[in-house]
Amino acid sequence: MDASENVAVDVPRFGSLKIADVRDLTFETVEEAEKFYFAYSAAVGFGCRRDDKGESKGRIRWRQWVCSKEGTRDRKYLEADGLGRTPRKQTRVNCAARFRINYNDTSGVYVVKKFDPEHNHELATGNQIAFVRAHRHVGIESLALTNTMTRVSIRPCHTYEYMVEQAGGYYAVRFTIKDLYNKLDQQ
Repeated sequence: MDASENVAVDVPRFGSLKIADVRDLTFETVEEAEKFYFAYSAAVGFGCRRDDKGESKGRIRWRQWVCSKEGTRDRKYLEADGLGRTPRKQTRVNCAARFRINYNDTSGVYVVKKFDPEHNHELATGNQIAFVRAHRHVGIESLALTNTMTRVSIRPCHTYEYMVEQAGGYYAVRFTIKDLYNKLDQQ
């Protein structure tokens, strides 16, 4: 057991957890495990996404979540030969952090099969985590406020600034103005 195994992370609704504690967790549903890993990733300072899953007889047998920086971009997207524009900035750096659960038939719960907390990139700090894509979310209350204020001729950009002022800063709103406009376009 190395020194990083003893580092405790405060996870909302789970308290202070060490790596060994995470490996001992069980979950009733896949959704419960996903909520845990998203809360863990926000507490630590990285974004996560769903990876693979295995199904059999209508039941998810295993599910895996990975760091949003896991993997690499295809080679054809890295080379600018023949493209009319500059390739996008590299965002994937082969990060190995992952969380995998398996269904245990005897106990009827999902158990942690693999938990790899090591990242090969910088993690977001407290104020930056609100701007990591996986943790940005426009809630129904923010959307309702924007729709109401739009009906009385207040533009969405001004509504967003009002929400920022009320919440106490951009990090407290937990989404960007572009996220708000995208959500409005989905209606």
